[in-house]
Order: sequence, then C-alpha cells, then structure tokens
Amino acid sequence: MKIRFLSLLLVTAILIASLLPFYSFASDTTTTTQPSTTQAMTEEEAAAKKKAEVQQALAKRKAEIENDLLTATEKLKTLEGDSKVTQEYIDALDQKIGYINEQLTVLEAENTSIQADIDELTPLIEENEAELEELSAQVEEAKAEIEKLETKFQATYEAYCYRLRVMYISGDYNILSALMSCKDLSSFLTRFEMIKSVSKSDTQLLAEVTEKMEEISQKHDGLNERVKAYEEKKQELDLQKNDYESKQATIEANKKVIADQKIVLASDRAESDSLLAKLTSQNQQYTEFRNEDDELIKQVESDIQALISGVKSPDDIVIPELGDRTIKDIEGSTGGDVYANSNAVLNMTYPAPGYYSVSAGFPNYSSGKYHGGLDFPCPTGTDIVAAQSGIVLTVKRLDYSYGYYVMIYHGTDAQGRSVVTLYAHNSSILVSVGQSVSRGEVIAKSGSTGNSTGPHSHFEIRFDGTRVNPTNYLSR
Repeated sequence: MKIRFLSLLLVTAILIASLLPFYSFASDTTTTTQPSTTQAMTEEEAAAKKKAEVQQALAKRKAEIENDLLTATEKLKTLEGDSKVTQEYIDALDQKIGYINEQLTVLEAENTSIQADIDELTPLIEENEAELEELSAQVEEAKAEIEKLETKFQATYEAYCYRLRVMYISGDYNILSALMSCKDLSSFLTRFEMIKSVSKSDTQLLAEVTEKMEEISQKHDGLNERVKAYEEKKQELDLQKNDYESKQATIEANKKVIADQKIVLASDRAESDSLLAKLTSQNQQYTEFRNEDDELIKQVESDIQALISGVKSPDDIVIPELGDRTIKDIEGSTGGDVYANSNAVLNMTYPAPGYYSVSAGFPNYSSGKYHGGLDFPCPTGTDIVAAQSGIVLTVKRLDYSYGYYVMIYHGTDAQGRSVVTLYAHNSSILVSVGQSVSRGEVIAKSGSTGNSTGPHSHFEIRFDGTRVNPTNYLSR
C-alpha cells in the first residue's frame, strides 16, 4: 500500500508540474531594486518628453514656414504680371527670402537635434546587439542542458514505471501476505530482508525521479526566462533600428531641402538686389541692399558693441583703439567736449543738412526686415555733419556693411545712458579718432560705400549701445 501511495504521489506531482506556469526567480532582488529603477526611468522619461516637445515645436514651425513660403510664392506670381521693378514686388520677394532663411535655420536645428538622438542611439544599438548575441548563446546552452537531463530522467522514469507495472500485476499481494505465507522462521527472515531491500530501492528510485523532475523544471524556468529576455531585447533592438533608420531618412530629406533652398535663396537674393538697385535708381531713394551676409553683419555689430563698452563716463573716456590712453591723453582734446547727465545732448541736427527725405526708416525696411537707423538720400559729396558735439569714437573704412563710417561719443543723458551716433556709407571721412567736434561740423562726405544701392547717409543713435529711433531727437 505504501508503494502504491508513493506511485500515486508521483503521478500527482507530474500532473502539477505540467500545469504550473514557468515563473522567473530572484523576485526578492527585483523588488529591492525596483524603486531606483522606477526613479531612473522617470528621469529618462522626463528628458525624453522635453526632447520630444522641442522636436515637435520644430516640426510645427517647419510646417508653418512651408505654408508661408507657399503663400509668398503665390503672391509673387500675382505681382509679377505687371512689373517686378516695384516696391511691393521687392518687399514680397524679401519676405520670401526671410522665410527661406528661417526655414534653413529650423531645418538645421532639427537635424542637429535628430543627430544628437542618433548619437545616443548608436551605442545603445551596439550594446543591445552584443547582449542579444549573449542571450542567444545562453538559450542554446540551456536547451542542451535540458536535453541531457531529459535523457537521464527518461532512464530513471522507465525503471520506476517497470516497478509500478510489477506492483499492478501482483494485485492484492502485499507485504503481510508475503510474510505470513512463509513455512518457517528462516524463510520469514529471508523474505523480510528481501522486501525491505526492494522497498528501500523503490523509495530511492522515487526520490531520484522527483529530484530529476525538479531539476528539469528549474532548468525550464531558466530557459523560459532567457527566451523571454531574448524576445524582449530583440523587440527593443528592432524598435531602435527602425527609429535610427527613420531619423537618418529625416536628416537626409532635410539636407536635400536645405541644398535646394540654398540655390533658390541665392537666386532670389540676386534678383532682389538687382530690382532694388533699378528701383532706387529710378526714384533716387537710395538705401541698403537687404541681403548682406549675416555673419558679416554680426561681426561688425560685435566690433561696435565692444567699442561702445569701452566708454565709461565723460570724465574718463576710454577708447579701445587708443590702447590704454584716454581722451584726455590726446593732444588737442580735453575730454570736456561731451555732455554729462544732461538731456541737452538729445537735441540733435540732421546729418545731411537740406536733405530730409527718408528712403528707409526705423526700425524696419518696408519689407519688414530690421533697419537700425534712417537713410537720407543725397548726392555723392554732400556734407555730412555731427548731429551733436562730441568726440570721434572710431573711423572705419570697409568695403561691406556700413562702408566708410564714423562714430561719435556725445556723453550721457539725464538717465546716465551713453549717447553715440553713427554715420555710414560715406565717400570720404574728414575726422580722426579722438578728435573733438561741434554740433553741425562737417565730418565726412556722403557716398555709396559698403552695402548701398546709391549715394545716401545712413544715420543711427545708440543709447548704451542700443539703437533708438533718430526721428525723436532730430530738428532742423
């Protein structure tokens, strides 16, 4: 009965083992590390969310610019039916140029952002590929181990099944009847020892079968865990590769648009400058070309800001071009020819007396592009005068941007702001750095040097380096 009970127990164990799902082990370790993993994932998700928002904003702006460009192109087609040499057509063309410039900026920013993603993604893909290869090897190794165990188990299991069949054939034959059927004590003892030996052997056999079943079950657990990890890692790797390919495709598409639009941009800029030159020549309303190189503009402005930042106060005027010397150190200059905390400095005269017509005002051209001063068309050689008394801060002779230009420091207004004026596109300059000049004194002759469509005087007023509207401070 004991052996039958054991056989029944074995069958039950086999059924239970076949129905149990394969769960991973080491749950205590997973639970312990979960809080830090969750926290790390939260930080990663926050960074990913922020990056996604930036990319979405770029994509949105890109779509808006494409729509603006389409509208601008349609407007140009409508306007070109009459004559292109009109302010309206040139302004529309300049607006299109502005949109293209912004489009290039957005596309390059988008490519930079996407490339950063790709740079982060590349090592992750390489790492996952190596890990996937290792998991694949582990799966194959686990399968081989299970196959060996199952071979060993099969032999033990067949031996045990043979014993079960023998017990089944014996029917009601049991230990007690075997012992009672002995004819003498010697037979009884001999048979008792035999039965005890067989019973012990069956118990050991059952234990061996159970042990091998548990070992196989554990190996299956490990195999299933590795297979699951392999499948998850492969899915992650496939997603990363798809993302990588998608990002690369976007960058290539953007590069093509950038290359194509740069060709269009160069053509539109040349057309705009040509048309503006014709228009200003017809109406004598000369101004600047609006498509100068942005890097040149930034460099000139940087130099001007650095120069203005050297002006501390009327009592100690430092001009970087003069090294460590101040205005007071220059022969013929006392440094007292400037205003100190007085709004009288703001009462200025026009830079080209007798020429008050403005071809381009502050702060924008008619197209909407920034213009930091006023343009006064006047014949080449017209006297250009100092708008207010002061000291010459700098003299520059460029073949681009402001061309031949002069900057004069006038002191400070009632708010303590430094006041500087700028006179550009001159044909000649009659003063030098550090020279004191009076209000209305001739400092240059007008011309069309640098970025200019024809002879005119470009005039600026700057408070602490910031350009303001000259119209508010000029009087005849």
